[in-house]
This record gives sequence, C-alpha cells and structure tokens, in this order.
Amino acid sequence: MANTYDVAVIGAGMMGGVTASLLAQNSLSVALIDPSSGKVKLSSPPYYDTRVSALSTASQLLMERAGIWKTLPIERLLPYQSMKVWDGLGTSEIEFQSTDFGVMSLGCMVENAVLTDALMTQNTSFKNVDTFFGERVVEFDSQEKEVVITLSSGKKIRSALMIAADGANSFVRQEADFQCREWDYGHCAIISTIEIDRSHENTAWQAFGEEGVLAFLPLPRVEGRHFVSIVWSVSPEDAEQLCQLNETDFCQRLSYALSGHFVVLAELSQRLSIPLKQRHATEYVKNRIALVGDAAHTIHPLAGQGANIGFADVEVLVDIVSSAFKRQDDIGRLALLRRYQRARMLNNLQMAAGMESFKRTYTTQNPIIVQIRNMGMNVVNGCFTFKRSVVSKAFGGS
Repeated sequence: MANTYDVAVIGAGMMGGVTASLLAQNSLSVALIDPSSGKVKLSSPPYYDTRVSALSTASQLLMERAGIWKTLPIERLLPYQSMKVWDGLGTSEIEFQSTDFGVMSLGCMVENAVLTDALMTQNTSFKNVDTFFGERVVEFDSQEKEVVITLSSGKKIRSALMIAADGANSFVRQEADFQCREWDYGHCAIISTIEIDRSHENTAWQAFGEEGVLAFLPLPRVEGRHFVSIVWSVSPEDAEQLCQLNETDFCQRLSYALSGHFVVLAELSQRLSIPLKQRHATEYVKNRIALVGDAAHTIHPLAGQGANIGFADVEVLVDIVSSAFKRQDDIGRLALLRRYQRARMLNNLQMAAGMESFKRTYTTQNPIIVQIRNMGMNVVNGCFTFKRSVVSKAFGGS
C-alpha cells in the first residue's frame, strides 16, 4: 500500500529542506526523501564546515518566512558589510560598502551544514511532513494524475507533484530525461577553512591573478582569532598539485596568491577539490515534476550566487503551488508548473551568461585585456549608480 501525499520532495539539503518546510506551513502534506541519516554532524568553531553560503537579504527573508532563521546559533552567523575585489595583475579594485547603500549588511555567511541541520530538525517536527531518511529513489512513474515513486526499501510513495532538489547530479533530472546544456569551465574549486593573521574586517574578498580566482568568505572570530572559508578556482593541474601539498606549503602558496593582503597561519578543515561545470536544464518542469536549485542549474562560484538563485527558485515555486492548492487546483499539472519556469528561467540564464562573461574576462592573463579590465574596474568603482544596481541584483535580490 503506497503512502499518498500532495508533494514529494527529493533531497533534504538546503533547497529541499526549505521547500518542504514552506509547503508544510501552507498545509500541504509532504514526503521528504533523502539518502542521508537525517542527522547532520556539526563541527565546533573554529573548525567550521567546509561549505559556506553567502546568503543575500532576499534569502535571509525566505529563511525568516520558513521560521528557521531565528533558530540558527548566532555564533555561527556572520553578517558582512563590505566586499572588495582586486586584480592581482594590476592595481585596480572595486569596493562595495553596505553603508553606501543604506543597509546594515550586504549579506550573511552561514555554513551549509548549520542551515541543513536546522531545516531537518524543523521538518521532523511537522505533523504533515513524513521523512524518509536513508532512502533513495530507485524509479518513478509520472502518470496523468500522480507520480508513483519507488524507494530503495521497496516502499512506494504517491504524490500529485514531485520536486527534485537532489543537487547537480540529480537522479530525477536524469531519469525524467530533462535535456541540459552544459560545459566544463576547465577549472576546479579548492575549498577549505583557514586561519589568517588579522581581521577580515567583516569583508568578502575576491582576487583575480596569475594564481587563479580566489574568494575569501569571512567567518565568525573565535577567541580573537580570525577565520575565512576559501573558494580557489584554478586549473585541474594546479588543483591536483595544491591538494598534494602539506599544510605548511599550502598556506605559503595561498599567502602568495593573496598578494600580501593576509598571511595564512593554518588550515582547519579537509581540503576539497570540486570540478566546475556550467549546467542548465532546457526545461525546469515536466508533467508532475519540477526541478529547483542545482538540479535545474549550476553556475561558476565567482559571485557566490548559486544558493541565492536556488532559494529564489524555491520561493516562486512554493508560492505558485501553495496558491493552486488553496483554490483546489491540480498542483502537478504542466500548465501550472510552467508559470514557475517562465518566472525563473530567464533570470537564471542571464545570471549564468553574466558569470560566463565575468569568468572569461577575469581568468585571462592577456596583457591587453588586463589593462582594459583595470581601466573598467576603476570606472565602475567610481560609478555609484552601477554599483547600486549590482548590489540590488546580487546581494538583495535573485
């Protein structure tokens, strides 16, 4: 006998977790399915989780709407007031200050594990959410009026709608034969948590130079010590070499890449290397199936917008589905789901195109292009109107 729900959410990470939470609070019954144990093992500061997200104001408001922002431990959050970008091959830089735009912060750093843990705890407390942890989807059948999902245990789930929030390598996307446009960036992201010699000034730092593209995401201080999460985009060959270095040599190499802005004292987490690909599904929806977040699209981590774009997907889809549910409409019908696709796809494609252009411009070492981009950075840094537009798009919106 199959269990029947309004919605089955595949994946209980940040995207799936907040999707299930918001739907449950709008009175829909939800099956939340994830192969994990449902328990997140949190490290203790300063040994922060390796994966960190820079949540925009819009994403923070969505977390508040879901009721979990106030449950996050304040000592694991860091609002940042500034972002500085400099060209290691030139002398130019761009700086964004929250005070210039009349806001308290540009965003807030939070560990993915902390957010996921809070969402899992909340979702297990809802009477209208059944969690199926330790379960994988092995097959599904999208029928005229429902989706029938078979789990690895043999259990069957029936739902009017299935939402795939199962990440970049989405099983649902592949099995439902969603077509994708994708290409390899030819880069890997080295991710780690490090200790530095001085205050990060509650600033997100980003450098472009001969050592690759390096993002510094500030983390909360502990007993007067200073920590950041790094995302270092380099060629696969450099990534392999960097991963083989011992801690001392890695810290020295990283200090050199920072052009004297900081001295790296220690590495406090496992060093990860993640191949970078751009991927975008040509459709986000099919009959009774919708993709959100990385299941629908992935972009270069240059601007740290991946999670924010995903949360914007979730907000739009939840609003459309919840409104349809309240008026007793069929929440899985294709015409309804296409409203979500129309609302999100163009925005996401524009962001992907922007990141691709940005990546091509700032990863080249061609001296002519370096000179032109340095001139451009100086112009942009002096143009308040343009900077305000960037802040509104990247830090405040979707």
